Amino acid sequence: MTANGQVSAWRIGWASAKANAVPMVVLWCLAAATVAAYYLVPGVAAAFEPLMRWQVESGWVAAFLNRFVFAGLLPGVFMLSLPHLRAPVHPVASVFVIGVWCGLWGVATDAFFHLQAIWFGEGPDLAIILAKTAVDQLAWNVLLVTPSVATFYFWIACGYSFARMRRDWPKNWIRGVILPNLIANWCVWIPVVAAVYAFPRPLQIQVSGFATAFWVLMCLKIGALSRPATNGAE
Repeated sequence: MTANGQVSAWRIGWASAKANAVPMVVLWCLAAATVAAYYLVPGVAAAFEPLMRWQVESGWVAAFLNRFVFAGLLPGVFMLSLPHLRAPVHPVASVFVIGVWCGLWGVATDAFFHLQAIWFGEGPDLAIILAKTAVDQLAWNVLLVTPSVATFYFWIACGYSFARMRRDWPKNWIRGVILPNLIANWCVWIPVVAAVYAFPRPLQIQVSGFATAFWVLMCLKIGALSRPATNGAE
């Protein structure tokens, strides 16, 4: 707790990660098991071929739909059924808004994966995976993804109100909004991203999709925790 009575950034991010410790560990295990099965279990790689072919043939459309479904529609089911996760206004429309936002990020992420393949090469080599994971989490994530995503979900937590967003905007934006998302992001994504980069490049955007639903729920929780409580109507 900070001196002004607000919950600290570290506590918000760490509390969100700890509260989801069991599903987070399950997610890590599933990611590792999927990679192992892809390379070691006969027939698994062949089962992924239609998905990889769809990504190659459809490009950005496949990337968009992946994130729209996994980060929009699926979390939307939980948002609408659980009051403490439901958007404060227009909850049904929020599912579509979040889906489109995440779909656009899916396109950007797929392009970033392509750049990473150009920079570092492809294949499940450990050095390549570590280099891609480091750039992903320490540059792409820190400088671009987390600031924009944290702001987006803070806006949702403020009921899509720019006036309320300006009024409730934390004095220390980095500590109050960015760091909580970044801490929770690292807890979830460093192991998962490493597993994602072990797959062939066309599959990376697709196999990473299932983890985004879990991450969206964490972002929504952080947005609600970091927004100060207010009294009265807008």
